[in-house]
Amino acid sequence: MNKKERAQKWFSNIPNSELISMEAKIQICNKVAMRMVFIILGLLALELAVLYIIVGGEPLSKLAEFFNNIMQEGHTRNRYRGVALIELLVFSPLFIIPVTAAFIYKNRTLKSELAKRVTSMQNSATQYPPVASIHEKNNEAVLHFDNVNFKLAIIQVLMYDLHLLKPEFDIFDFAEQYKGEDIDTDSYTVIEPAMNFFKEMEIPKELAPYVETLYMDGGNDVYMNIIPQWDGEDNSFDLNQISLTELQQFPNLKKATVMSSNFDKVKEVFDTVNVEVELL
Repeated sequence: MNKKERAQKWFSNIPNSELISMEAKIQICNKVAMRMVFIILGLLALELAVLYIIVGGEPLSKLAEFFNNIMQEGHTRNRYRGVALIELLVFSPLFIIPVTAAFIYKNRTLKSELAKRVTSMQNSATQYPPVASIHEKNNEAVLHFDNVNFKLAIIQVLMYDLHLLKPEFDIFDFAEQYKGEDIDTDSYTVIEPAMNFFKEMEIPKELAPYVETLYMDGGNDVYMNIIPQWDGEDNSFDLNQISLTELQQFPNLKKATVMSSNFDKVKEVFDTVNVEVELL
């Protein structure tokens, strides 16, 4: 099964999936599949650890010895197949919980990712007044940010969801034009020139009213352009601090879903301006 066939199969029973392109479906499936592997391996390791704690290592050693004895009796292809079948039957119960959890995650994530893409398409279809390029110097007032991770969340909305900040930053184009050291576009760590680009970016204050919702997710475009191979599992972009001053710049912000390891403290600030906030 190739990537296109997988995308067609996974989205076959998802309502409104026809609203997004096949390329978008493949991108979503790639991200979901990678995380499913982590879920299965993580839960399997946890089960083995719990099993070891409960029964000790002796039963597992005897089981391994049993299979070794069978293998030593002969090395025919049928014997290999027989041993493999027995091992599958013995260990299959361990896969029930990890596989079930992974498939539940898959179905929920496909629906949520689809909803995000459709919402983004609907927002981008709305007619907005022309917006000056972020590279053009102008004297209009700009937004102020005390915390870069909050700024990145705002950029995600204005640049990649609503397409108001132009041109949209693309790490591959940026790497080709960058005059410094070569940029690894498959990096697993922060690409500092890209991060500096976003830090130094000026965002016109007139765009603030268009921000109505925030949705911080490991697959957001802004993060993929800073750490292209980021799996979303660490706290690189967690919103652990936010000032009332920077939040009050967005009068129409009503709801936010955030990544944070200091959620209670951050929630206090959102509550102050009556913004509904939840942890991803």
